[in-house]
Amino acid sequence: MTATLRLGSDDAVYLLVGRERYRIAPENLRLLLVRGHAVPVWDGEAIVGHAAVNAAGRAVKVFTVAGHFIVPLVSFRRVATGEARSAPLFPLVPEGRP
Repeated sequence: MTATLRLGSDDAVYLLVGRERYRIAPENLRLLLVRGHAVPVWDGEAIVGHAAVNAAGRAVKVFTVAGHFIVPLVSFRRVATGEARSAPLFPLVPEGRP
């Protein structure tokens, strides 16, 4: 399953996972990137997951009903600021699993 991170015309960050489309609202991006707070991931009107900076501060982990993903923080920040058009989301495998 391919997963991509993109910036929308409304300045929200969109996660495209297969045929699903999830959104991180623009007002939550600052909380995530500057303060390191976990923020909700939306599917239309409902919260379906969350995104958070990992403990090392080098990646963003995204947990949704469609799966768990990780993206380097620098790539996430470049997409969120419009510096990059998109970035791949990598599947997050739980520790201790092959």
